[in-house]
Amino acid sequence: MAYADYSFYTGSFFGDVLTEQNANKWLELASDELDNLTFGRLTFAFPEKEAHIAKVKKAVCAVAEALFNIDAQRKATAATVAADGTYRGAIASVSSGRESISYSAGNASASTYAAAAASEAEQSKLIGSIAVKYLANIPDCNGVNLLYAGEVRHVPQHNNPV
Repeated sequence: MAYADYSFYTGSFFGDVLTEQNANKWLELASDELDNLTFGRLTFAFPEKEAHIAKVKKAVCAVAEALFNIDAQRKATAATVAADGTYRGAIASVSSGRESISYSAGNASASTYAAAAASEAEQSKLIGSIAVKYLANIPDCNGVNLLYAGEVRHVPQHNNPV
């Protein structure tokens, strides 16, 4: 379940990258990314204060836009994902003798999204840096920072997301 919807995306986040037709997909994927970054805390201890809920929703919207832009960059450069998780650009040349294939790297340094489109590690860094802008020092309903990676020693309160 996405933590933000298209209405919030356009009305409160003031986003204009996603369309009503594709927003659900990207908001859902962004919510999954935030679940990973928060160690699942959003699924069982969603924040209760309105200001904190708004920050989570804004994080979802910002990450959704980034994921959309990364995907658009991959499509624009005809990138493909290899079996080992690396991304390859479009084939630039093929030689028949001794079989040589070279791939277009594109201009990965030209933009943050191009770098993220070319590397899963760069994508993770970008998504993490975007999420931190919104989720830093935001507690869950138990008072534990959403980005805290340590062990929580009390039984978590179960709280369903809005």
